[in-house]
Amino acid sequence: MSKVGLYTIRTSDIAEFYQNCNSMGRKISTISALPARTLELLANINEFRNLAERDPEGPYVVDSCRPPAHWPPNGKVEFRDFNMKYSANLGYALKNINLTINPGEKIGIVGRTGAGKSSLAKVLFRLVHENISGSILIDGQDISEFGVGDYRPQLGMIPQESTMLEGSIRRNLDPLNQFDIEQMWASLIKCNMAKSLMAYHNPMDDEDNKFDTDSISSGQQQLFGLCRIIMRKQKIIVLDEATANVDLKTDKMVQELIRKEFNDCTVLTIAHRLETIMNSDRIIVMDKGTIAEIGTPNELLAEDGMFAQLVKTSDF
Repeated sequence: MSKVGLYTIRTSDIAEFYQNCNSMGRKISTISALPARTLELLANINEFRNLAERDPEGPYVVDSCRPPAHWPPNGKVEFRDFNMKYSANLGYALKNINLTINPGEKIGIVGRTGAGKSSLAKVLFRLVHENISGSILIDGQDISEFGVGDYRPQLGMIPQESTMLEGSIRRNLDPLNQFDIEQMWASLIKCNMAKSLMAYHNPMDDEDNKFDTDSISSGQQQLFGLCRIIMRKQKIIVLDEATANVDLKTDKMVQELIRKEFNDCTVLTIAHRLETIMNSDRIIVMDKGTIAEIGTPNELLAEDGMFAQLVKTSDF
């Protein structure tokens, strides 16, 4: 049985899907002329079969190496001679990454599409497991030594679109029932969400209230994501184009919350709008899977290199 985030995939489910795929593949193969789309489908089925026949994530928990409570205490992140390919026959998505991010440092990550920005986040969260070399350390601990079930919850992530669940507001804030109502309301107040949610009758009651997640804006979804991280007090946070789909007013609100509530946290911001990272301690410019430039915003602007060109050609 594999666990991904909050969801569980049973081996029997994979086996059943695999059998159905094989059956469909045998029937399709009898057709003399296969359309190009069908050939593509068969290729995807074969790829799924390869994935189903191995355990790419490794153990969910490693009993001999479990993170202590409140780990990591500081939030120092190190990439050492790190390389990654998405497939053995593809080029490097990340190449020769050597990087130290100090505890509490605010890092902006920029670059054109395909430069490797999101790849940095993926390997930090251990979403890629093959065709990698080198190491990633957090507070001196090699992250590959932990089981993914112990490791991933220690980091906070706000993607471009935060996940919303059917059910109550409480279920959306705390799906694993780890926090009390006072903690949830405190996080909502900090994110300026409490007043708007008071319109719901008994909003924290799972039985009495069904929260209409379709009625809330993209900005409110992202604020829900911030609420979850505030409650969990995670020391390392990744914002992967978290404000790309929100208006400028909400963007500014999110940036203010990050500065105030995550002042002692290590924050990596993959930027959609360059203005969101101009107050970063340092900026990393990715290009073709490598770190092309790194420095403070003022240093990079003065060098008149890739970052300066990105600023000149953007709407910033």
